[in-house]
Amino acid sequence: MRIVVIAIVASIMSILVFKYVEGTFGNSEVAATAEQLSED
Repeated sequence: MRIVVIAIVASIMSILVFKYVEGTFGNSEVAATAEQLSED
C-alpha cells in the first residue's frame, strides 16, 4: 500500500516540476484565441 501512495505522490510532483520548468504553471492557455484561429 505504501508503494502505491509513494508512486502517486511522485507522479504528481513530477508533473508539477515539469509544469514549473516549462513556465506554464498557472498561465497556460486552454483554447486558441480568435487571432490564432484566423491566421490561415
